Amino acid sequence: MKLLKIGAFELKRVLDFDPEFLEDQEHEHDQTVTSCSTKFEGELSVHKLNRYIQSILQELGADLYRYKGVLAVKGMNQKFVFQGVGMLFSGGFVDTRWRRKESRECRFVFIGKRLDTKALIDGFMECKVKPLRFKVGDIVEANIGQFVRGKILKCWDEGNAYRVEIDDDEKTNVFAPIDEDEYIRPSA
Repeated sequence: MKLLKIGAFELKRVLDFDPEFLEDQEHEHDQTVTSCSTKFEGELSVHKLNRYIQSILQELGADLYRYKGVLAVKGMNQKFVFQGVGMLFSGGFVDTRWRRKESRECRFVFIGKRLDTKALIDGFMECKVKPLRFKVGDIVEANIGQFVRGKILKCWDEGNAYRVEIDDDEKTNVFAPIDEDEYIRPSA
């Protein structure tokens, strides 16, 4: 058989090299290698996802064999696709958009050694979007290296929880990527 016309797998050559290749042989599977997956309808915060992925790569990188997912990100129409092997992670928005009547959902699968399924799923679920604390027009303080006064212009803009107009002469616009006091808080 020729695969892509390069003859990469020739059964005769394999049998010459390993005459027992086709014989039923006993082998053991590593019982510590497992997989876990989940999905939910709804959207997530891409910034929380990135923070979560970075933490599991640091903690589990050597034990992660393969992982991948297709995600609906709040504030974005494109699908977010990620995949990885070990500590090598790749992810981003693809040209494929969510169709108008398509259910926006998030799903992932991890394959690896000694996986804590509950912890992986719980961490993923923490990325799920929750109701925002502020609405358009609210006066807040945004962290731009220091907290400054501003006004919410838009919620869920380009995957960010908020777009804030800073109260300065230029009316500078900044993003608050996550709705947490570290990035944005009520005005004092």
